[in-house]
Amino acid sequence: MVLVDFSLAFNCVNHRKLQRKLREEFHFSNNACDLIHSFLEHRTQAVRIGNSTSSQRPLVDGTPQGSCLSALLFSLYINSLPIGLRCRYQLYADDLQIYISGSIRDVDQLISTINSDLETIQHWARQNSLFPNPKKTQAIIFCKEGAVVPTTSIVFCGERINPAGNVVNLGIRMDCNLKWNGHINDVTAKVFGTLRTLRRFAPVLSVQTKLKLVRAVILPFFTYCDVIYYPGLSAALRDQLNRCFKASVRFVYSLRRRETTAAVRNFILGHDLEANYSHRISIFMRQGYASNFPPYLQQHLIKGRQERARSFVIPHHTTSKRKSIMIAGAINWNQLPLATRQLPTINAFKSALSARR
Repeated sequence: MVLVDFSLAFNCVNHRKLQRKLREEFHFSNNACDLIHSFLEHRTQAVRIGNSTSSQRPLVDGTPQGSCLSALLFSLYINSLPIGLRCRYQLYADDLQIYISGSIRDVDQLISTINSDLETIQHWARQNSLFPNPKKTQAIIFCKEGAVVPTTSIVFCGERINPAGNVVNLGIRMDCNLKWNGHINDVTAKVFGTLRTLRRFAPVLSVQTKLKLVRAVILPFFTYCDVIYYPGLSAALRDQLNRCFKASVRFVYSLRRRETTAAVRNFILGHDLEANYSHRISIFMRQGYASNFPPYLQQHLIKGRQERARSFVIPHHTTSKRKSIMIAGAINWNQLPLATRQLPTINAFKSALSARR
């Protein structure tokens, strides 16, 4: 997999080319194009240092930062990039990943295909006034065990991209051996780092204020993309997360390091951390049963033939595949009571899950 980086992508959108794309690719009306033109044109910028301000200069390219319309316009601008790619891809605004899978013995052939697509991306970027950044572009070769040493190099914009042992992809640290140690270490560091800052103000904070802070600032570290990694965690990594969570509980209720959190542990989430992960996985799989996943995820789920049972077919799988969300999640879903799986609304489903904890 290669994570392609563009330098200042939002600032490099060419207004004339964007207007042409809106008309020719998306069939915007003239009035709509004129409205977007007025949104983009006649903008200026200046630099202020202390009490000194530079003269204003016009912004001839780019979309304004901080506007929700800017992200949409950029997505429309970059929409044609994947045309002609042979590899699979994921494109989220300016975050582009291309990937391909196959046997280890075919790794050089796979890299050749990747290189071909990287040339296509470079050519598209040149035509559309964007600037790829090979120095920040990363590559990784996934293999369950050991390291893969290809003889063919990954090349982008004339520069060699050496495969890394791990990469951060949209906030998730992905390891070449499909381990989650690095990501859990990141979560741990963020939790304890934030708690260290909050403890400075603990003497003047009420329990309710500390509870709100933990829910707003700390819990997102635990829940971000949790359904992806939690089924694959070892007992040691789950214990590491639990220790972090207990530290958060101790901060809220001013407990000492050695004091037990059993009496108050469930007050933050309504249940313990492990039950919360199971709860969220069940909600995630309900979306899959309702066919609300994008196709690249939905294709990994097979519904049972009996609609009344509302279950998934569990395909034959290895021990390692059982740790994936699609297998572990399907098993988790099938173990729910039938009455819970049949509930018509997501709110009723969540309430039923909470009642079981």
